[in-house]
Amino acid sequence: MIGQLISTRPRTLRELADRTGISIQGVLKHLEKLNKIGLIEERTLSRPKYLAVRKAYSLKGSNLGDFSRGSLMVVNLSAEREEEELRAAKDVYADLNRMAEELLIQGRRIKNQARRLQRMIDEFSATESRLKSSVESLDLSPEEKLIAETVFTEDTMESAAKVLSKFYGCRSPDQAIREVVAKVKKAG
Repeated sequence: MIGQLISTRPRTLRELADRTGISIQGVLKHLEKLNKIGLIEERTLSRPKYLAVRKAYSLKGSNLGDFSRGSLMVVNLSAEREEEELRAAKDVYADLNRMAEELLIQGRRIKNQARRLQRMIDEFSATESRLKSSVESLDLSPEEKLIAETVFTEDTMESAAKVLSKFYGCRSPDQAIREVVAKVKKAG
């Protein structure tokens, strides 16, 4: 979950702890593990204009997508056929053949759905990468880039303003967002 969050945009320790329900010390332990394998980038904002926070963490040169919800469990509850029912089947071979064909068809459907889902995940990751690259290419300060990434990765402007205020100590997030968005628009 931490990997997914910092893959989207830089996040503070406090935001990661809040969003995951893990203590700050726990988040630090996870970040240390990711850092040991070279996946973490720590951003330190020097002389920020809008934000009170100085450090934010992001994934370095990679994306991670976790689309699970809790623990995915597929359960099939069906009554077992009685032995008498099985014996009563007139043509066991035909019955087994029909079930085998059903299994093949269901297997193909599952594989097709899995391929579609993989394409959607790949498209999502590619778009996320393009967004990060586009923001990174803009002539903005690191602080303004962080604000832009927040604006373009949160669901709404209000949500982005809340994140900037709560996790980055931004005193006037609406103004910061307006100014950064204006710079982004001006950049073309």
